[in-house]
Amino acid sequence: MNSAAEDAQLSHEVSRNRDVMLRLLSVTASLAGLCIAALGFMEFGSPEAAYRTLADEVIAFDAMLFVGCVYLILWALRTHSLRRARMLGRVIDGVFLIALTTMLLAATYIVYWVL
Repeated sequence: MNSAAEDAQLSHEVSRNRDVMLRLLSVTASLAGLCIAALGFMEFGSPEAAYRTLADEVIAFDAMLFVGCVYLILWALRTHSLRRARMLGRVIDGVFLIALTTMLLAATYIVYWVL
């Protein structure tokens, strides 16, 4: 009986996480596009500026993290295993927060030292 209660709780948690993942899917895809556009704008300005290399690398890393997050979300939405979906939800949260935080640090670097 304890296992049935745990399964019901797991099912409810995964169901709630799927709703969040559906919203997060479009956000992460948009942020990946924003990172790629920012790279293009930074390279278009003055490519010889040495101070932009750190920001370029961080933003490119963020774009890869956001695209990876999109793939993880799609995998989590398509899986039939509740335990795998819960584990992927936790990984997605971590990857998204790391990408968002490093994007904020890159933006702070650009605003503070470049502009």
